[in-house]
Amino acid sequence: MPSVLSVSVTERGAALAARLPWEHAPGPAGEVVRRRWGSVDGFVLFLATGAAVRIVAPLLADKRTDPAVVCVDEAGRFAVALCGGHAGGANRLARQVAGILGAEPVGTTATDAVGLPALDDLPGLVAEGDVAGVTTAALDGRAPAVDNPSGWPLPAGLVAGDGPHRVVVTDRLVPPAPGVVALRPPSLVAGVGASSGAPADDLEALLAAVLEEAGLAPASLAEVATVDLKADEPAVVALAAGRGVPLRTFAAAALAEVEVPSPSAAVHAAVGTPSVAEAAALLA
Repeated sequence: MPSVLSVSVTERGAALAARLPWEHAPGPAGEVVRRRWGSVDGFVLFLATGAAVRIVAPLLADKRTDPAVVCVDEAGRFAVALCGGHAGGANRLARQVAGILGAEPVGTTATDAVGLPALDDLPGLVAEGDVAGVTTAALDGRAPAVDNPSGWPLPAGLVAGDGPHRVVVTDRLVPPAPGVVALRPPSLVAGVGASSGAPADDLEALLAAVLEEAGLAPASLAEVATVDLKADEPAVVALAAGRGVPLRTFAAAALAEVEVPSPSAAVHAAVGTPSVAEAAALLA
């Protein structure tokens, strides 16, 4: 987890927090959490769970973006994943804290309790669709049918059934429907070229339109690729940052070796390769 803040209100809690490898702030806990909410990826609160609930409840907005919250008791016996268990990473954080303190990790998410993989916490895959419905069916013993035409690696615990619920592993757009989950693999690369000073909003709008026209899922975008001469172009940098993916660059000479369907003499004259966007996407 990139950034974690531990918060304590007693000397005993502070002593436990000092054993953790993250930033620590003493109380008052409510004030600290409210001030830092949204600036860290997780909180470890050395508080009773009831007190923690009263603090964080008004701050919770969306489980996909809320930080993880873990509570640890004064004796350091339990590390409880309070909220953000899967999407926020609280289950993982609780296990990590427990390992350091010699505590017992406590998670109450249903899939963890019965040993089923959580669809919204599969490594390298993004779940979209009726996650709750498909998960409930699986917990009730009705395993979903799994459609994985490209053979993406899936966890062993994701056992395929005969439906009627379905899990589809694809980077193609899937019409939303009850009982259907699309798992998005990181399979797409956006090759990008841009004129100097191009508006960032225009480049983002273009990518969104291209993905929609091609019937491709934005969640499958794995990286943005371009020529190294554009590595610091603000619009290109903003595109990758806004999509939360790495920006990968190639030398013009490397791109020039790639056969593309639409070479351009003008582009070759400007940057030393007849193609930037197409060649970068293919080479990546």
